[in-house]
Amino acid sequence: MPLDVKAAVADALLELIRRKDADKITVKDLVEVCGISRQTFYYHFKDIVDVVEWAAQQGVQRLVRESLNAATPQEALGVFVDFAVESQPLVQRLLNSQRREAIERIMVDATRTYLADSLRERRRTPALRAGDWKIALDFYAYGMTGLLLENCRQRDLDRQELADQLFRLLSGEMVRPPET
Repeated sequence: MPLDVKAAVADALLELIRRKDADKITVKDLVEVCGISRQTFYYHFKDIVDVVEWAAQQGVQRLVRESLNAATPQEALGVFVDFAVESQPLVQRLLNSQRREAIERIMVDATRTYLADSLRERRRTPALRAGDWKIALDFYAYGMTGLLLENCRQRDLDRQELADQLFRLLSGEMVRPPET
């Protein structure tokens, strides 16, 4: 039951964000839409940002599962790019709110988790020291988040090309000097 309540609250929040300014959404709005008490809301979540964070974590888990079914790493990144493009209007509404800093942190954390989990599940974890692994994950998570935020705004975005470019960047292929 708790998972269903959490999912219902998260779904309600995402639906409200599509229709209403994110800064104007209150816990009262969510409990009314879900037909639950404030006590039930606070049993499951600390605040509205906590709901967004939980929804992002659930989305990342789903993305990792979907990307593991992909035949190639490029296709796996394509799953991630597709999700980012389809979520862009919602993400933009959240970023335009007073919660921008928290939303950016959630996005970077979600990207970091996606990268780490995908590499572990595909058994492609590089042999790095723990500190180096963290720095590399942070670097790629911040970079991918920024690239996705910037590129997903384009109406004519070639999703496959972006996924291929991300793969070449992550694999180190893109950082080699061009052949002359």
